Amino acid sequence: MKKIIYIALTTFLGLILSFLVHAIAEMSYIKYALAKGIILVDHTFFIGGAYCVLPVWLQVGIFILGVGGGFYLGFRWWDYIYVQKKH
Repeated sequence: MKKIIYIALTTFLGLILSFLVHAIAEMSYIKYALAKGIILVDHTFFIGGAYCVLPVWLQVGIFILGVGGGFYLGFRWWDYIYVQKKH
């Protein structure tokens, strides 16, 4: 039970970090596009979501990397801390 909670929380951490990376990428691209005079197109992926100018493949990629990375990190940290006892 402890392992499941640990891995779920690190996966949630990855999700939160993916939202942070997405926000930073979004703001950076908007600033770049406005400086260069590029016309911004709405690529809203989530139904009822906020406007997003990043391509859908990049939105999904950031999400998958965040959740998958958090899941992988949970297993790695669990092994390192609780199995190998290197804390």
